[in-house]
Amino acid sequence: MARKVEFRGGAQEGEGAHGGGAKRRGKGAAVDHRARARELRAQREQLPVFGARGAIVREVRRHATVVIVGETGSGKTTQIPQYLLESGFSRYGETAIAVTQPRRVAATSVAKRVAEEVGTALGARVGYTIRFEDCSCDKTQLRFCTDGLLLREILSDPLLRRYSVVVLDEAHERTLRTDILLGMLRDIQRGRRRRRQLAAQGQPQGAGAHTRFGDDADGAAAGIGELKIIVMSATLDADRFSAYFDDAPVLYVAGRQFPVTTYYTVAPQADYLDAAHLTVLQIHTETPSTSGDILVFLAGQEDIENVERLLAEAAAHLPRAVPRLLVCPIFAALPQAQQALVFEPAPEFTRKVVLATNIAETSLTIPGIRHVVDSGVHKVRGFDPRIGESLLVEPISRSSARQRAGRAGREAAGFCYRLYTEADFAQLPEDAVPEIRRCQLTMVVLQLKAAGVDDVLGFGFMDAPPKRALKHALLELYALEALDDRGALTALGRWMAEFPLDPSYSKAIYASRAAGCTREVVDIVALLSVDSLFYVPADKRDESNQAQAAFRSRDGDHLTYLSLLRAYQAAGGDKDWCHEHFVNRCAMRHVLDVRQQLTRLCARLAIDPAQSCGADLDPVLRCFLSGFFHNCALLQPDGSYRSLNGSQTVHVHPGSALFGKKTPAIFYDQLVFTSRLHARAVSAVDPLWIAQASPKLYGRLASAAP
Repeated sequence: MARKVEFRGGAQEGEGAHGGGAKRRGKGAAVDHRARARELRAQREQLPVFGARGAIVREVRRHATVVIVGETGSGKTTQIPQYLLESGFSRYGETAIAVTQPRRVAATSVAKRVAEEVGTALGARVGYTIRFEDCSCDKTQLRFCTDGLLLREILSDPLLRRYSVVVLDEAHERTLRTDILLGMLRDIQRGRRRRRQLAAQGQPQGAGAHTRFGDDADGAAAGIGELKIIVMSATLDADRFSAYFDDAPVLYVAGRQFPVTTYYTVAPQADYLDAAHLTVLQIHTETPSTSGDILVFLAGQEDIENVERLLAEAAAHLPRAVPRLLVCPIFAALPQAQQALVFEPAPEFTRKVVLATNIAETSLTIPGIRHVVDSGVHKVRGFDPRIGESLLVEPISRSSARQRAGRAGREAAGFCYRLYTEADFAQLPEDAVPEIRRCQLTMVVLQLKAAGVDDVLGFGFMDAPPKRALKHALLELYALEALDDRGALTALGRWMAEFPLDPSYSKAIYASRAAGCTREVVDIVALLSVDSLFYVPADKRDESNQAQAAFRSRDGDHLTYLSLLRAYQAAGGDKDWCHEHFVNRCAMRHVLDVRQQLTRLCARLAIDPAQSCGADLDPVLRCFLSGFFHNCALLQPDGSYRSLNGSQTVHVHPGSALFGKKTPAIFYDQLVFTSRLHARAVSAVDPLWIAQASPKLYGRLASAAP
């Protein structure tokens, strides 16, 4: 190779090892779950956390909340839930232990591994629940889930009677839902304790905390046990979490010390993608393939696809004596079947290169990784009421950098190549800004209101979000008619909270009942649940665009997606048809799963999911407009679009069916700022429809409309 990336350093960081990666088994093979659990027992007993088992169980019995800081590789994620299960904290058929993860991939992969170690079929004694997918049953005792799913359970069970213990894993990531969950669990824990005390004294049990205790059957709470809360992480501000939970004790668990040698670039890199692909090739050509696989951290899907293309081009010209490269991407939008490929061992004379977002930073252990290439960046989602969402590439924090390096030392000594200088590392912030201080809060406020939190501004957040963002969320819910003039939840708002969707989608589904087009609206909502319905190979962009043109509607993307779904169903989901039309078959199967669950939910809420508007699709667009009236823009004399909310110039995304076309008014699913403001999922509408969609916002225009 002519070009190389120069590194200096070689400092060793003590990091851990833990064989927590999910290993796939042959299809159709009978599995002896108990035998497999016996095989894994020796591995479990070698983990550092095993020596702390007695102390952990003892402290959890003694205290309502325990904070556990377990170093990377200690085994905390897979083992501590099992210690609780084995110690009787869950009663079969009565109570369960919930373990939350910030991401879907971590929840599913950890659940699979733990089920193997427990010796049970996945979905039986050990299972998982993520958005639109439930692999558990009524008898499941150890349930892994995303924090958002546990929040939804609070709506139907304000005291979380089902659970005796809630484990919040990777709490340091401080996702939007994690912060809400922290506050609600603290209130539930206090509320349960108060009810038990009143029951013991024979006194009436009044409403308490923020949860709707008054909705419970009288006397039913008397038998409710104490809720134990365990907060876990590898990098955590333990004292802060301890203080938040009434001075909870803090336990520290050491990790297995497999050293990681860290290198920094000699000079700053002008293009981190180019530097990443060159570094991978340097590692691959200068070290034997038996020295381990490579994990590359990149900012997002687009970066991953670009580096994948660069590596494919370079791999085609490698000498025969050099092992082959197997490139495996993993990011949130990737179908689960493709995500699972990263856990497969590489074939003989082949080295695996995993290209990942920060989805692989924590809890997700990929076997065989010994080399980590850290680009030093990630995508950060923010929100400004004037311009909507922003999705920007920004530097990571020092704690994230340490987490990334730790991925190299899980099974043996490893190496981390940081594509930035040591001086730049020193300038990074220690921790990232919590999502709750930078993201849109509409869904959060709706969930808090539905859970009985009347004073959202006074809710006990660990880090209070900006009041401006909270007020914007309250105003948007008011315009959606989810809140009344006093800020109280309306019947419509409670109905909308039943859906695991953004309130705007819920409102569109609600409007479809009167418009007689529930089938079409549910179909489109399901289609919008995936990031990529088509795939565009780098070497076949023109062919892909021509194939997509067959589905494009002149009215925009929403009806284009509907046309695609109908064509896919007419073809019976045929693999060859999908390949010919560049349709993401895995994504379409996920769409059908989501639609099935939304259909069942509609039926439960007394909406006929089969009612259709036939060929007249205007009602469909009007239903979506009832939820997305705040995401509208009008055509200007110079040919640009200006948003009604914030008066910003917006651009139709190049991938939209309306790209390059002019229409008097548009609405869009989201506004994303990268290099400029781009509207995604865009459709054309009559400007008068906008006025009629939200009289509370556009009252004057609505009264003037015919």
